[in-house]
Amino acid sequence: MSTNNEIEFKQLLSQTQYHKIDDTYFKEVEHFRQTNYYIDTPNFDLKAHKSALRIRVKSSFNEMTLKIPAKVGLMEYNFETFIEPEIDKVILPEELPSEITEQLDKMNVNTNALAILGSLTTERVEKEINGNLLVLDKSTYLDYEDFELEYEVTDYHQGLAHFKSLLKQFDIEHQTPDNKVQRFFNRKAELNEK
Repeated sequence: MSTNNEIEFKQLLSQTQYHKIDDTYFKEVEHFRQTNYYIDTPNFDLKAHKSALRIRVKSSFNEMTLKIPAKVGLMEYNFETFIEPEIDKVILPEELPSEITEQLDKMNVNTNALAILGSLTTERVEKEINGNLLVLDKSTYLDYEDFELEYEVTDYHQGLAHFKSLLKQFDIEHQTPDNKVQRFFNRKAELNEK
């Protein structure tokens, strides 16, 4: 297991803004793909707690991650998992690491009702800038595509200043977006209403 206090700033981008930033910072950097499978209850209990549980398919293994709000940023709990994700697959309580079960119990999430509700695939490129990680994502999910800039930092105030400077460079007004899992579930709810 690894834990991580994730501090990052995000900005949704237009396709034009995405390409400008890509051309400016990532011309020589190779893009890679990753797929996240999102897990929640039918009542979206995790979403209601502004938390997320996912399985990320990596090249050599799959990783289960629980993200929960922290005083600053998010606390991440990461574990290697042998679950082979597929849409609508039920996740059994005994398949969860005990540390994740413990956190879900604190939120009163019914661990008998967890299932994989969908997937999101991201084409990502990343680069270190000012000692922090600049990330550019193009995500595809539920017949939808969006573009996002992320800046993962170790110091909140210094990182925010760098991030705002970066946005100013491209004449972008900062608006904090929902995170990927929230956007995924919002889109799912939107489609369910149709």
